[in-house]
Amino acid sequence: MLKGKNLFILLSFLGVVFLGLVLLGCWYLITPRLNQLQPELPVIAGIVFLGVYLGIVCLFCLIVLSAYLERDLVSAKKITVRILFPLATVIGKILRIPQDSIRASFIEMNNSLVKSSVGLVPGDRLLLLLPHCLQSFQCPHRVTAEVRNCRHCGGCEIADLIDMCDRYGVKMAIATGGTLARRVIVETRPRAIVAVACERDLTSGIQDSYPIPVIGILNERPHGPCRDTRVDLALVESAIAFFLKAKPVGIGQAGTGESSSGEREQQWELSQHVKSHSGS
Repeated sequence: MLKGKNLFILLSFLGVVFLGLVLLGCWYLITPRLNQLQPELPVIAGIVFLGVYLGIVCLFCLIVLSAYLERDLVSAKKITVRILFPLATVIGKILRIPQDSIRASFIEMNNSLVKSSVGLVPGDRLLLLLPHCLQSFQCPHRVTAEVRNCRHCGGCEIADLIDMCDRYGVKMAIATGGTLARRVIVETRPRAIVAVACERDLTSGIQDSYPIPVIGILNERPHGPCRDTRVDLALVESAIAFFLKAKPVGIGQAGTGESSSGEREQQWELSQHVKSHSGS
C-alpha cells in the first residue's frame, strides 16, 4: 500500500477522474435536448464542461505540487478538507481500503499543506492539544482539568510535553474527547494547533478546526486504543518549532542538560512557591 500522503493523492486523483466521468455523462444526457433547441448548443455545452473539468484538473495538480514542494502555490486547504477528503473516502470505501489508512494519509497531506502556507505564529497563540490517554492509566493525578497536576514521575510523556511547552512558551491542553477539544479551541482562540490523537480524532479535529491550521501527529498505541498511548516527542517538538520558526533543541537538551524526574518535580514545586510569593 502507498505510504504517506501518496495514498490520499491517488484516491483524490481517482475522485477527479470520477468527476470527469460524471460531467461527461451529464453532457451526454442533455445533448439531445440541446440539439433540438439549437444544433450548436451541444458543442458549446461540451466546451463549457471541458473547461470546468480542466480547471478542476489544474487546481488538483497545483494542490499536489503544493504538498510535495511545501510551497504555497494555491489556497488549497479548504478544498482538501471540504472536497477532496470526502471524495477520497468514498473512493476508498469502493476499493475497500481501511478508513484509518485513508485518514492517516489525509493527515500527512494536511500537514504538508499547512507547512506550505503558514507563517510565524507567536508562542502564546500556539496550542498543543493532547488526548487524555497519553497519561498513565494508573496515575492518580489526573491532568485533564489542570495539566500542572502532573508530578513529573516519568511514568508517561506528559511531563516531557509540559517541559517542552514551558521551554517554547506555548499553551497546552488535554482533552477527553472531541467536544472538550472544540471547547478548548473556542476558549483559547489559537492561531495554530499541534494536535496529537488517533486517526479518527485527528481527522475530525482538522475538519472541525478549519480554518485554523493544524499539524496532526498520530499517537502510538502499544496497549491498544485509548489507554497508555505514546507519541514521538521529536515530532511534536518539530511541529512546534515549525510554527515558531525556531530550531528544535531536543528533549532534555535545553539549559544545562537533561534532568531527572525527581529534579523536574523539585523545579516545579520551587516555581509554584515563587509564584505564590510573588502574587501575595
